[in-house]
Amino acid sequence: MGCRRVADPGALVRLFVDRDGRVQIGAGPGRGAWLCRPPAALDCLDAAQRRHALDRALRRSLAAPDVAAFRAKLAALNPGTGG
Repeated sequence: MGCRRVADPGALVRLFVDRDGRVQIGAGPGRGAWLCRPPAALDCLDAAQRRHALDRALRRSLAAPDVAAFRAKLAALNPGTGG
């Protein structure tokens, strides 16, 4: 989504908004978006934010604290894990 790369779902990480309005990583209900898997995930997220693609994909505007928390979750992912 951020870098516009087309890839297999195994090479990407899915994010979605849970019922409490928090952005989560992995399989989940409702609207979702896909980012590159680490180590490129943070660059992909930055590109998505610059283009407002994340807000459009999730159909909601993410506040700075929400984005910061999500960045921390992405940074904690290890490449090759299920996410």
